[in-house]
Amino acid sequence: MGAMQAFLDRLESAPVRSLYAGLDERWNERAAQLNERLREQQLPVRVANLSTIWTVLYTEPSRYNWMLQYYLRAEGLALSWVGSGRLIFSLNYEQAHFEAVADRFVAAARAMQEDGWWWHDGAASNRSIRRAVLRELVGQRR
Repeated sequence: MGAMQAFLDRLESAPVRSLYAGLDERWNERAAQLNERLREQQLPVRVANLSTIWTVLYTEPSRYNWMLQYYLRAEGLALSWVGSGRLIFSLNYEQAHFEAVADRFVAAARAMQEDGWWWHDGAASNRSIRRAVLRELVGQRR
């Protein structure tokens, strides 16, 4: 109980309170900035966030969206290997640090697009892609 009291006292201290002041607004704005850059460059990827925890989302179905993690790795960013990808930022991430991450994220998405992994197929849907992959896995090709 003593450790919990020390933790709660620390949370109430001025340095920690200032760290949390405006946290959600700051990170929501950063996500909006990155999404705007991605939109301007017509890249089919966006981010959604809950404060400093971000999820990578795709705006168009593709069988190869998962490859973005390799392009991000080539740019020096590592996504969590769980789900569609996560970015988890430190609470005290400064704007300059975030801008460097955003530059790398956009560069990775642009490189993936330039390499031809994203293309528009009006007939493709996430469902049709899943079915095709399942047919291939069980050896039932059409």
